[in-house]
Amino acid sequence: MFIDLVTIKVKSGSGGSGMSSFRREKYVPKGGPDGGDGGRGGHIILEADRNLTTLVDFHYSGHYTAKDGGKGAGANRHGRNAEDMVIKCPIGTVVKDPQTGAVLKDLTVHGELFRIARGGRGGRGNARFRSSTRQTPRFYEKGEPGEEKELVLELKMLADVGIIGMANAGKSTLLSKISNAHPKIADYPFTTLTPVLGIVKYGEYDSFVVADIPGLIEGASDGKGLGFDFLRHIERTRLYIHVVDPTQGDVAENFNMINNELKKYDRKLSKRPQVVVINKTDLLTEKEIKAIKAAFKKKKVTIEFISAKQKEGLEKVINTVYNMLKELPAVQEIQPSFVPEKLERPVVEKLFDGVYRLYSKRVEKKVAMMDFNNPETTGVFMRYLEGEGLDELFRENGVQPGDTIVIGEREFVYEED
Repeated sequence: MFIDLVTIKVKSGSGGSGMSSFRREKYVPKGGPDGGDGGRGGHIILEADRNLTTLVDFHYSGHYTAKDGGKGAGANRHGRNAEDMVIKCPIGTVVKDPQTGAVLKDLTVHGELFRIARGGRGGRGNARFRSSTRQTPRFYEKGEPGEEKELVLELKMLADVGIIGMANAGKSTLLSKISNAHPKIADYPFTTLTPVLGIVKYGEYDSFVVADIPGLIEGASDGKGLGFDFLRHIERTRLYIHVVDPTQGDVAENFNMINNELKKYDRKLSKRPQVVVINKTDLLTEKEIKAIKAAFKKKKVTIEFISAKQKEGLEKVINTVYNMLKELPAVQEIQPSFVPEKLERPVVEKLFDGVYRLYSKRVEKKVAMMDFNNPETTGVFMRYLEGEGLDELFRENGVQPGDTIVIGEREFVYEED
């Protein structure tokens, strides 16, 4: 099964909780706090792998969760950092935000790594909160929650040349004769249901990659036939071999139809260089060949006559393509979309009488890392709210003593000092 567009969900690991403990040792009556920090949660990392050619694995398993960090322990022992989860993707995978469509990363090099979700940091143990004024703190932090994200993965094959044309025009036959590829070939339309890559050797050391794209028909932009599903795979190609089959009707009209459908998909694709080849010439008469030459001469389009099945004229086409590629710049990888970072400001919303919600990712994360069963936590949290200026924000929004404030998944009763 060939899959080239999937949506997945990932969740990095949460940090391990810090420890609240005190040194217990003979002849040391005042050992002091010695609780260690928690370990970091596992990152979610994408890795480009040349050995993969499809996103089919993501089709069957769309949820990925990294492990949490280890908990801290006494004697200042830190928790173990969790192992990162590395997810392998085919080269040419574009990572997008499903909400905005923004490109987050384009994986184009084998072994390239991209951290898509950061593991939560480990919580600090009570030894980290000892000070000259607080000799025996019992307060500690829980681990920072991991990040949860939804991602779109879109595969766009990396090929130098794309073979385009109508269904059953002989594109697969051409690819099989000039490269090491073995696509399915038959006498009915849409034999090729998935893009196929082949390597064309040129001389002793040079080569280039060619992609056979499933055939277009008129109305593909309206969803007819196979539609535009696979045209994403020629977005990166530098030029096209446009195969025209003279046995499928008027050659000039068919040539125009394919280019019009390309233009409807993306105007930039229709302007890319093309090597136009008239296939199946072993079935043509001299009169028919002259008529085809005249039709394309009016269009000022240079054409080559070939018979892919008989291997006639292929060497000249390969030479033309190779020489054109030498002059064409490489297609640049898709640059990540710049999304300006928003300056987060806490917002208070009145849900109904006596109940308010505070929206602030930073404060919500702080709350999630606090153990409110610990008797010292409330005092620490109140000092934090005051230091962040949130007390004033609550008063400005009409919060009264005794009202409920929801922060993240916890509810608090507001009290003024």
